[in-house]
Amino acid sequence: MGEGVLDIEALLAPLADGNGAGEDLRPDYSPTSLYQRIRTQRNDARAGERAIDSGDPEANPAAIATAWREVKKLGIEVIGHKSKDFEIACWMAEALVRVDGLPGLTDAAEVIAGLCNQYWDQGFPGLDSEDGIEDRGAPIGGLSGEGADGTLMASIRRYPLFQRADGSDGDLFTWQRAEETAAIADAERRQARIDSGVPAFDMLQNEARASVGLLRAAGQEARSALAAWTAMDAAVTARFGGSAPSTRRVAEALQAIIDLETRIGGAPVEDAPAEEEQAAVAGGGEAGGGMPAAGGAAAGPKPMRTREDAIRQLEEIASFFRKTEPQSPLAFTLDDAVRRARMSLPDLLAEVLPDHSARRMLLTALGIHVADE
Repeated sequence: MGEGVLDIEALLAPLADGNGAGEDLRPDYSPTSLYQRIRTQRNDARAGERAIDSGDPEANPAAIATAWREVKKLGIEVIGHKSKDFEIACWMAEALVRVDGLPGLTDAAEVIAGLCNQYWDQGFPGLDSEDGIEDRGAPIGGLSGEGADGTLMASIRRYPLFQRADGSDGDLFTWQRAEETAAIADAERRQARIDSGVPAFDMLQNEARASVGLLRAAGQEARSALAAWTAMDAAVTARFGGSAPSTRRVAEALQAIIDLETRIGGAPVEDAPAEEEQAAVAGGGEAGGGMPAAGGAAAGPKPMRTREDAIRQLEEIASFFRKTEPQSPLAFTLDDAVRRARMSLPDLLAEVLPDHSARRMLLTALGIHVADE
């Protein structure tokens, strides 16, 4: 995922006042107070999203995006400099997912977990009020949702996973609708769904395969986000006990993205053992002609000892062309070659020879006898 989008350590550092937690910003009701400003921006952004969902022609996506960026900015200011506030951290989480996607979710989960672990007793809303623990639990539970989708769910389901043939984004929402449609037994009902705009599932799968590099990157982001979200859930449960808010829906959506990526791109390749890396460096310690390699120069190609080593090099080459020549089809061709290299022979033949009779004739000519398909 990279280095993330927030400086987590700085955000969770103790403040000068309030035993490290700062002050409660709620008593200041002036419209210019930090609490009222971030609350207003968040409410405006949510209202704008509801207007878009209802088909309001006057809804302004640009204004909504601006409001969420302001929520993120103000949230960082509050948590880092003014108040260790659970509710504001959750508003910031909503903004981070919309502005920064799954990497934003990862960092947001780490911040909420950090507040639970470090500022539970002195954080805000204070636990000494009548509804203190409920006032903390409600915004956390609202992220995932209990009986209905929470405030993060639409953004996660709409997060770009791969590029479609028309240049639009393929996401979990579209994928699940297409998969559900393909499972409809009634051909007339199934076609009616497709005619209404749901893409054919076979076509969507092919588009995902053609963009497998992007899908793998999104899958890795989802893995990082799920790990952070799971750690946050553990921290929340440790503090709330039996009244802990549900985090299940977010976890399920992230797992669905991971499952999609694994289904199309195969299981993630584990990193090479450290000793193998060291052997590769040692093997490249001398340049051609017996001259020592220049200090700090790029290492030569890694030795290919196994079939998987060769496939990894193809993936690295595809990544190079994706970054340096994004307009070229070469990266997509190599990605598809890697995907097929990891397929079983029956699956590969079923893809390249969809006609059953032709496939059986080929297997017979090769002397391969298989049971009836």
